Amino acid sequence: MDDRLLGLVDGVVDLNEQCLPLLTLREARAAVELLQLLAAGDGEGAYAARHLAGNLARRLSAED
Repeated sequence: MDDRLLGLVDGVVDLNEQCLPLLTLREARAAVELLQLLAAGDGEGAYAARHLAGNLARRLSAED
């Protein structure tokens, strides 16, 4: 497992970090679906993709 990659993903959930409006809701949902596809594999970064997809999906459901 790439600890650097996991560290970047874990940094996303920092509650004190400013959220930037860079994506539309449709783009965010597509990004979550793509991350879930990556997470389904067993390659390098699959665990990080699962973690990030879960974090983003929780935020999307709260903002819908």
